[in-house]
Amino acid sequence: MESYSFWADLLHTFRMMSDQVKVLAIYMPCVFALGFAALYLYHLRKTNPPVWKEPQPYTLLPPDTVTRHEQSLPSLERLRRLDDRRAEMNVERDLTRQ
Repeated sequence: MESYSFWADLLHTFRMMSDQVKVLAIYMPCVFALGFAALYLYHLRKTNPPVWKEPQPYTLLPPDTVTRHEQSLPSLERLRRLDDRRAEMNVERDLTRQ
């Protein structure tokens, strides 16, 4: 009885199985695990329904606090003045070319 090896016997049994049974033995645990996960996720989805069933309108609110770097960022008025200045420079350039 000392020469008996469980793993050798199991490997021998696996080698003697037909190919179809080997495929089932290899794939069935994975299929079972995926099926169990799908069933569990289905259960979770049914027990915890979404809060909103249809899209809800939302409102964008201004931030509660003003960032300290806000003054260094270009404002819309600064960009408008820059655009006006650029237009003036283009007009001056066109006049000097003529």
